[in-house]
Order: sequence, then structure tokens, then C-alpha cells
Amino acid sequence: MEAQPQPSAATDDVPSRRFATKRAKAETVVIVAVFALYAAFLLRLLLFSRAPGSERSINLIPFASIAEFMSSHSSGAGRVAFANVVGNILIFVPLGVYVSWLPQRAAAWLAMLLVALVSVSVEIIQGVFAVGASDIDDVILNCVGGIMGILIFRLLSAFLREQSLVRTGMAVLSLLSVPVWCYFLFVVRLHL
Repeated sequence: MEAQPQPSAATDDVPSRRFATKRAKAETVVIVAVFALYAAFLLRLLLFSRAPGSERSINLIPFASIAEFMSSHSSGAGRVAFANVVGNILIFVPLGVYVSWLPQRAAAWLAMLLVALVSVSVEIIQGVFAVGASDIDDVILNCVGGIMGILIFRLLSAFLREQSLVRTGMAVLSLLSVPVWCYFLFVVRLHL
């Protein structure tokens, strides 16, 4: 009786590796595409929602704008203050998540540096082209949002542990956010 040669584990595993590789590529494409959609929304909101020359103000004193919002007693000031503070934080949370994922295994300080550089660049461009208020408080609040995003990514990574599961989690979260970014990018008229 002759023994049949057993297929090696390497040859059995080839189709599953190809599937895993195709899946990884598809997930990466989804993440990068949704990041591009988010970046387009961010540019539209922060730089293209006002006509050039429409507004130019500069504040380099930390917490001055926030204190002014909080001390204002005019009607509606509370909603404006809340929208400004919370909006500046929330809009940069996704950036913190994405910059933590894009340069994989990057240190948290590097991700935070990238968030801060984006925020400072936006404020400088707003000041130069007079398309908004250049405010150090916006940078501070944007960085708080970026830190929150970095922490969310770190928690996701700690919970899922494997790099492939983290990528899958990022792809799923990215896909779930597509309707939000499309709504803000294409439906809502942004007048700030």
C-alpha cells in the first residue's frame, strides 16, 4: 500500500492568503477613500465656506475667545459658544483617528504633531486669505479633538489587538461615517 503525499500547509494556505491580501487592500482603499471624503469636508468647512476677504481677525491670546463666549450675556450667545467649542473639538476627532492609523505604529506624539500642524496651517491660511478668524483657541480645541481621536484609535487597537482586525474595524467605522460626510459635504450649505 502506497502512501499518498499530503499537500503541504503552504499550498493549502495560498487561496486564504490571497483572499486576506485582497481583503486587506479593499479595506485600505475604503479607509483612504473615506479619509479623502473627510478631508474634502474639512477643507470646505474651514477654508471654502466663506468668500475670500470676508472676515479677518486674529487672536493669539490663549482662551480669550472661549472666555469671551462664556462671559457674553446676549441671547443666543450660549448656543454659539457651545457650537464653537464643541464643533472645533468634534471636527478634529476623525483626523486624530486617521493620522493614528495612516502612519501605522507611529508614536502618539507624532500623530498629535500632525493634528497640530494641520490646525495651525488652517488658521494661518484663514488669516492670510481672510476667510475666517485665526484663533489660537481654535488650535487648542482642535488639538483636544485630535487627542480624543488618537485615544479612540488606541482603545480600538488595544481592544482588537491584531493589526488586521484594527484595519477591518477602521474600514467598518469609515463606511459607517460615509453618509455623515456626504451629508455635510453635498447637502448642507455651510455658512459660517
